[in-house]
Amino acid sequence: MTKKTWAAVLLLTFVAFILRVYRLDFVSLRGDEAFTVIFVQRTWDVLWKGISTIEPNPPLMYLALRVWIALAGQSELVTRFFSVFFGVLCVPLLYRLAREMFVPLPQPSSASQGRERIALFAAALIAINPYQIWHSQDVRNYTMWPALSLLALIFFWRWWNAEKPQTIDNRRQTRHLSFVILNLSLYILATLTSLYTHYYDTFILAALNIFVFAFALLGRRWKMLARWIVAQAVLVAAYAPWVLFGTNRITTYGEPSAQQSIPLLDQFSRTLASIVLSDTVPETLKAMLWLPLALALVAILLYLARQNRSRAAFLFLYIAAPTLALYAISIGRPLFLERYLNGTAPAYYLTFAVGLAAMTSGKLQTTNYKLVPAAFGALFFVGASGYALSNYYFDPAYAKAPDWRALAQFIHARQQPGDIVIQNFTEMSPIYYQGGTLPVITVPKSYFAKSADTKTLQQFNKDYRRIWFIPAAPDLWDPDHFVEKYLARFDDREIDTRVAEFGVQLYLTPRGFASEIIPLDAPVGNAVLDGYRVRGVDAHALRAARRCPLCCTGAWRSPSIEISACLFSWSMRTDASSRGRRARRRTARIQRVSGAPAIWLSTRTN
Repeated sequence: MTKKTWAAVLLLTFVAFILRVYRLDFVSLRGDEAFTVIFVQRTWDVLWKGISTIEPNPPLMYLALRVWIALAGQSELVTRFFSVFFGVLCVPLLYRLAREMFVPLPQPSSASQGRERIALFAAALIAINPYQIWHSQDVRNYTMWPALSLLALIFFWRWWNAEKPQTIDNRRQTRHLSFVILNLSLYILATLTSLYTHYYDTFILAALNIFVFAFALLGRRWKMLARWIVAQAVLVAAYAPWVLFGTNRITTYGEPSAQQSIPLLDQFSRTLASIVLSDTVPETLKAMLWLPLALALVAILLYLARQNRSRAAFLFLYIAAPTLALYAISIGRPLFLERYLNGTAPAYYLTFAVGLAAMTSGKLQTTNYKLVPAAFGALFFVGASGYALSNYYFDPAYAKAPDWRALAQFIHARQQPGDIVIQNFTEMSPIYYQGGTLPVITVPKSYFAKSADTKTLQQFNKDYRRIWFIPAAPDLWDPDHFVEKYLARFDDREIDTRVAEFGVQLYLTPRGFASEIIPLDAPVGNAVLDGYRVRGVDAHALRAARRCPLCCTGAWRSPSIEISACLFSWSMRTDASSRGRRARRRTARIQRVSGAPAIWLSTRTN
């Protein structure tokens, strides 16, 4: 490697780092990220039980992130930097893999130059790729997995190239055999780390086995095949106990956000479009470009097959075997998401790098406009990346998460002792951003409310003075709006506003407003109006607003309410032109309610 090549690799690595740390903590942690950060900090017994029975991934990433958080903290910047590290590491690793794959023996100068071009193009593609940048800013295992898989493939190709028949003396033969065994051993260790990072790395392992067995049998390379079989036996011995006895996720897991029984062509097209273009471009653009990208992919593999059959077969298997495997296991089980094949993303970048390098080679150059094809190809990837990154960095429509941070800051500024936060959908981000200052509880526990959820809310009304409520988006969870209806019926709503993309409400429970009730003890039918609570506004608010409500809350008590009563309130209106005040009486009728529990029932009118 020349000094210029070293400088180019360092520059690409630096560019990758800048693109991955830019606005790293600008967007709030999404739900899966928040869950991961919280999950890895649980006690050891809870963590191991969760890895075995809840989480869909092996333990290595969780253990590594746990150590990282213990050393550096749990802020958004720090936790996402964990993924940034592996995302940046993929750049020099992919460069090295390309060099190991395309090393010719002996090395003519033209072949060596072609290898360097392929390696540099591959490193550049992964450095600027928006899909990899997105995952590099995400606290999950979708950069750690490709990085460790690339490391394993580097040792694989070092072993594969060393296994080629050579005529050497006995002394050098012993040294050569040691080199072969060393690289095969390092391959085993790196593969184990990759397998313990993501279960789907077994698909890449399957692709390698097809490749090795096919070419070893065709070439009658029996010693090499024997050593490979021993290596696979070691991998099985080290990995099978975890798969068989350490977890039940492989046989029972189904991702709620994933899809099942997707046609193979659709899976491939969606994966190709996401890995190359990312998910921060319009779906129409992805639908339009996936076919040209697929045709280019096929054309490059056919070109490479004419130059080097084994390398073309390797790249084809690297892409095809995991895609077919995921298609097979997702039939009848929701297990397909594009990111589940991110471990194969380097294969796509390597293939396109071969095509770009071929466009700059003497074989495909013409006398006039000899660099136009390569320039067009490079411009496409740079332009697509720039467009997708612009959307990702600056367009709120493509933000990976809503502004949970702003919501938490709003609640923090107004929270009091005796408060609790309720959300009627399952989301971990509020728990992360509340930071333990307030309890955050999900009600209902399932999609539809049950009787146990009513008891839970009743208990909260007894235990807490105020309830912050974060309602779910329509039809996301709690479709009958059970929680909001309960709180509106039994508590006194003091705040109902929007913060960023969220609605947020604050309710005063009977425990909080009981001391403010003016006693009345007035029988009304079968019920008793225990009293009422009147809340007005101060003079400043009255001058600032054209209309200020005077709120009256009636507190009723009855085991079975069968009433039809009226409460009255006054709405004060300030006329800016005459500075006079006009008062208008409003009447709110309390509807007939049956079967209410024997607790306070508050009715608010404005």
